[in-house]
Amino acid sequence: MIRLVVRPVVVLLAAALPSILGGCAINPATGGMDFMLVSIEEEEEIGRKSHPQVLAEFGGVYYDPGFAAYVEGVGRKIAAITELQDFEYRFTVLDSPTVNAFALPGGYIYVTRGLLALASSEAELASVLSHELAHVNARHGAQRLSGMKAENRICATIGCDFELPVLGDTAAVGIRLAFGGFTQDQELEADRLGLRYLVEAGYDPRGMTDFLHKLKAQRDLEARIAGLTEAQRDSHGYSSTHPLTGARIEQANALIEGAEASAGSVGDTAYLGAIDGLLYGNRREYGFVVGRTYAHPIRRVTFTVPEGYTLYTDSRRVTALGPGGATILFEPSRLLVTGPVVEYLTGIWAAGVGLEDVREFEINGLEAATGWLRGETTQGPIDFRLVAVRAGTGTIYRFLFLSPTRIAARLSESMRKTTYSFGTLGEKEAAALRPRRLRIVTAGANDTIETMVQLNAFPDHAAERFAILNGLGEPPVVRPGRLMKLVGE
Repeated sequence: MIRLVVRPVVVLLAAALPSILGGCAINPATGGMDFMLVSIEEEEEIGRKSHPQVLAEFGGVYYDPGFAAYVEGVGRKIAAITELQDFEYRFTVLDSPTVNAFALPGGYIYVTRGLLALASSEAELASVLSHELAHVNARHGAQRLSGMKAENRICATIGCDFELPVLGDTAAVGIRLAFGGFTQDQELEADRLGLRYLVEAGYDPRGMTDFLHKLKAQRDLEARIAGLTEAQRDSHGYSSTHPLTGARIEQANALIEGAEASAGSVGDTAYLGAIDGLLYGNRREYGFVVGRTYAHPIRRVTFTVPEGYTLYTDSRRVTALGPGGATILFEPSRLLVTGPVVEYLTGIWAAGVGLEDVREFEINGLEAATGWLRGETTQGPIDFRLVAVRAGTGTIYRFLFLSPTRIAARLSESMRKTTYSFGTLGEKEAAALRPRRLRIVTAGANDTIETMVQLNAFPDHAAERFAILNGLGEPPVVRPGRLMKLVGE
């Protein structure tokens, strides 16, 4: 048995704050004294009211009762040994292809099917759930909310010139807590606690380091494809709320150093059997990303983004993240508009804004209109280019191009190419777009990276994606008899 010692972390408050704010509590997970203005009951209310919004944001619950029961069983096994038994812990698999996991106050734990596809063992899944349970038990969300409340109270005392919407919409507060990200210290603390839970629940703690290495490899690949610098990599995807710094991996390695190979359960065979057939990537209802091209087989529309941009899609819109903070948003209008597209642009979408250089034009024979404006944001001036186009079905689709003003001129040609790449799909093209699933196979005696990659339906960087998905390391090697994840129809 490996013993992992977690030292209490004591949060020291500024001397002047207690007189204004008051409120300290013992952290149930660490034993330290934390600044706390939020009760357990408030946490439960935030989680309960935020849960429906999380489901709406991430495509709802992934419907597979057997798999949901498997994930919940692993989660409850770990939750049973955590410090806070006040909560009724809930574990939800979200129907999203993104790689993400997070927790809401009150014991609501979420993992996406995209993350579950990346994991390769029950120990890796358990490490993710342990980390999120650690955030809940250390009351990290409540600490952040207490800080928000404190700021609100200070402003009421000394007279600030802004208002913080902390105590209004409880559900919105929960969403902000879930996606606002934790501090580096909180992430490290959640890893320390999570490793302790992992060991006490009987899992091999190397499940955490294995999964962290996979996440880092996945992030680095996506960052290279998007042309992001090292400094920009922690601001996208899972890394934006779970910084994958070397410090996290180094800490985990140090805590489990000297562990015997047989220490704890890995559960790779059981886990891979459970994810056999798991949906991989998007559903038809959301459209598909194939390299830098987005195509929707039901709406029958498509477009391509420039090199250096990475596409993401969910139930509501398509997002492309590019260099220097450039962003492209694409979505259908929710209104049925029968008049000219330019009237929709100026009178509905941008009503009261005052667009510059408004003009009508055609995109591959389709009626379109565009205009732009410049706005001041906390990140500096941003240029907004609006493009509305009516497809053959009559639906109006809209592009919103956001470019930091300092690089807007340099990005204008790439925006123009994206705009004119928009078009409609033929019946055969639409029918050829089908969802993909994970298939678990046993590597044969003659299988190599090259032979296995040919069996996968990856649109680009196939060898790298296959190696990361299966955790093959460097250099990647396929060993006969090993269970492997393939992506196919």
